[in-house]
Amino acid sequence: MGNCKIDLVFNAYNEIDSIETDIKNILKIKENNNKINKIFVIEDGSNDGTSEKLKELSKIYEINLSQSKSRRGYSKALLTGISICESEFVFFSDLGGKFDWNDINKLIEKIPDNDLVIGKRKDRNDQFYRRLLTFLYSKYILFFYGINSSDPDSGFRIYRKKLILEILQDELFNKHLLNSELTIKCMSKNCAYVEVSIKYFKRKGSSRGLPLKTIPNVIISTIKNSFKIRRQINGK
Repeated sequence: MGNCKIDLVFNAYNEIDSIETDIKNILKIKENNNKINKIFVIEDGSNDGTSEKLKELSKIYEINLSQSKSRRGYSKALLTGISICESEFVFFSDLGGKFDWNDINKLIEKIPDNDLVIGKRKDRNDQFYRRLLTFLYSKYILFFYGINSSDPDSGFRIYRKKLILEILQDELFNKHLLNSELTIKCMSKNCAYVEVSIKYFKRKGSSRGLPLKTIPNVIISTIKNSFKIRRQINGK
């Protein structure tokens, strides 16, 4: 793996139930992996005490904190985090107690030979319909784009910074499946790509996933946006 370094970037919104435990566990990972350079937390206008808790933790622990007065959304948090990090590679994930942070090491093992490393969620403990939608959507993007990914919307991933910054300069269309859109755009550039199996747990605190009743509208929107994404990829 040579001397390449990686920064860890985490998106935080209303994570009061798990934030302190997550931060402490992530710091343990950094202590035992000399490839990890810095830890950044992008706090996205929380209103449950997460903001205050992170300010407190940042005075005690070695974390770099960026805060917003109002919620800007996932894509803005991603762009902010990647823009301020310093290393050649960037790990990005939500907080919320959904992951085994030891799995970060499994992804880091795959750089620098890969430009995109995705944590493929295994033995998922979330709702059946979400697991089914992931399976069906992976088949859809294989059919529509010719891109083969078994978990394209996983939010536990590593990017080569240069690659993802280039992609984030373009318009993004699919706010409900943003990670999938980024996967598609990365892979359309023939980047080196690999998936690594990771553990996945039910989120601590209130769920922010799509309510079941919204799924039909999301499917329709996703299909419409697929044509926009394909035209953008093809330069038309």
